[in-house]
Amino acid sequence: MQNLLAGLKGLGRARLAALGVAAAVLLTVLGVFVFRGSSGDMALLYGNLDLGEASEMIESLGKAHITSTTNPEGTSIFVPRDKVASARLLLAKEGLPSGGAVGYELFDKSGTLTSTQFEQTINETRAMEGELERSIRLLQGVRNARVHLVLPHRDLFSTQTSPSQASVVLDIGRAGRLAPDAIQAIQNLVAAAVPGLRPQNISIIDTRGDVLVKPGDPDSLAGQENTLDKIRHAEEQRLSQAVEDMLVPTLGMGHVRARAAVTMSTDEIHETDESYDPNQQVLRSQQTSSDKSVNTESSPNTSVSNNLPNANANQDNRTGSTDNRDEETDNYEIGKRVRVTSQTRPRLARISLAVMVDGVVTKDKNGKEIWQPLDQASLDRITTLAKTAVGYDKSRGDEISVVSMRFMPDGGMGFAGDNSSLFNRDTLIYVAEWVIPIILALGAIFIALRPMLRRGGGLPGLLAGGGAAAAVGADGTAIGQAGAAGQITSGPGATGALATADENAGDETVSIEGIEGKLRAAAILKVAARMEESPKETVLIIRNWLNMPDPGKGG
Repeated sequence: MQNLLAGLKGLGRARLAALGVAAAVLLTVLGVFVFRGSSGDMALLYGNLDLGEASEMIESLGKAHITSTTNPEGTSIFVPRDKVASARLLLAKEGLPSGGAVGYELFDKSGTLTSTQFEQTINETRAMEGELERSIRLLQGVRNARVHLVLPHRDLFSTQTSPSQASVVLDIGRAGRLAPDAIQAIQNLVAAAVPGLRPQNISIIDTRGDVLVKPGDPDSLAGQENTLDKIRHAEEQRLSQAVEDMLVPTLGMGHVRARAAVTMSTDEIHETDESYDPNQQVLRSQQTSSDKSVNTESSPNTSVSNNLPNANANQDNRTGSTDNRDEETDNYEIGKRVRVTSQTRPRLARISLAVMVDGVVTKDKNGKEIWQPLDQASLDRITTLAKTAVGYDKSRGDEISVVSMRFMPDGGMGFAGDNSSLFNRDTLIYVAEWVIPIILALGAIFIALRPMLRRGGGLPGLLAGGGAAAAVGADGTAIGQAGAAGQITSGPGATGALATADENAGDETVSIEGIEGKLRAAAILKVAARMEESPKETVLIIRNWLNMPDPGKGG
């Protein structure tokens, strides 16, 4: 223990201060790690919060004695994993989180006696905007939303009312793009929630500045062109995705690209086709008539017997004629087909598809990788699959081109660079948590033990021991030499001896003038270093040497 205290005293103020700073940093780092470890496993309570709302939630959790932490941005709150459910119930009781928007709860504490009509109108607009923002955030892929409404109003002495309008800003984040159905759903949601708002008066954009929905009348020329562009773009995306989905399982992700260009026809077609089939005869109607006539009139015969009295008393002189007639009429209907074609929607007129695929990598005799394009047979098979996927029609003039070209090593996706980076976030966190504290601990140990290892037995033992040593002043000049009997010799020889020791500091032993044998250079350097650190003790030792009686004089 005494040697340790003596070693610490011999370090000097500068080294003691450095050792104290290193120990303080090490203890601080260890304390932070112990505190984090004692806080338990933290879980995400809510993320992507508004800063004002996050502060209210942290204050509420603090009143309930629930430990909470935030991320560096302050938009996410973490609590112990076993407190997540209770914390959410507590915050839900207070109406948090509200999504950073104020809804119809704005009227819960509003003063109806002092508020003006203007304030009521503004509060109504704010409440409707907040409720719409909450509803839009529930949709998948939408991280945040902002809604601005312009409600209908009528100016003084005016008979016309301005229509309602709405603007929606969507924060999609890393989700990319929303599907057209999702965008249309947001448009219909806003239009149905605001009185007098028509879908064509709604503008929707994202945080990157892309216009998702342009306001305007869909029946106008501009609206029709916008609709046609959307249909064409959606069809191109569908065809490209269909080809890539079919080829990716075989060629691999990042080794196939497909792009389609379609031509849409907007010609309106009204066509009527009427055809008859003589082989299809159907009896439509049948009419039958029968006619029979009888004539019973007597014939006017004149003779002598006829003029006699009672000549025809016993005779029937009547004669006549009978006529029968039957008539039948059949009506047949010939088969007829009438086809009316009316096409007003845009339709595909032509498809152009370009498919780029990667080749294969082989190794030569020396093991060097060589890239080779796909053979013609493989390209033909890929072409056949692409034609089937997009519905190839030669009569329309469709064109499909498949080319084998060399891709980047990561397929142009940046996967390799992201995964192999040595300076990513996880690596930096690991270095900060483990490597830096270990280095600080080793540095502190080295600073504390290095002087004691260099001193060996301490300065008094080196200077007052049985061996010979050289005394050096604070300025680096030699003072003298001490022999076995404790005598010291000063002069030019001592300076030359120290110079020899300095020049041969790397050797194990050195020769000193006036002393038989050799001394260790490390011992001489230790003496010089100790004398520089403790000049007062060195002066006292030299004075003691000078006050010692000279054995040669016998005094």
